Amino acid sequence: MAAICVWVREQLEPLIDGDLAPARVDELRGHLAACEACREHYAEASSLPTRLAVVRTPEPPLNLVRDVLRRVRGDRVGPMRLWGPLGLELVLFLITLWYMSGFGGLYLLVQRTAADAGAVLGWDLGQANLPPPAAGDLFLLLLCGLLVATTLYHLTLLARLGLRLS
Repeated sequence: MAAICVWVREQLEPLIDGDLAPARVDELRGHLAACEACREHYAEASSLPTRLAVVRTPEPPLNLVRDVLRRVRGDRVGPMRLWGPLGLELVLFLITLWYMSGFGGLYLLVQRTAADAGAVLGWDLGQANLPPPAAGDLFLLLLCGLLVATTLYHLTLLARLGLRLS
């Protein structure tokens, strides 16, 4: 394909739209009269507006606006739904503290944890046996699971609103 053909094909759209100077139009029409390949491109390009005019725009669904508004409103989270889990988290935390027998229970928990950590370090150095596994406390495990689940739910709500909070 000649360089003039490339240039002519680039000018077909402005030619069809009537955006070219008369001298340029005469130059392009002269080439189109002599070049069969460019004439075929011109015929195809000039028929495009007519073919597009025949294509109908699809009708939007009847409930489009209502559905969009419902989805937009659905993304909003009310203050009770947003901060309600925080109250549940606090209640679960307070029950856990009460269950642990106040500060004495917390001190005992820290003491046992430090002793177990020391025993594991001693075992790693070859100076002691591994500490026995802690007795399972199903109630405490259930409280921790509920606290984790509630916190994760709360974090997902906050993450959904992340852009709106900043």
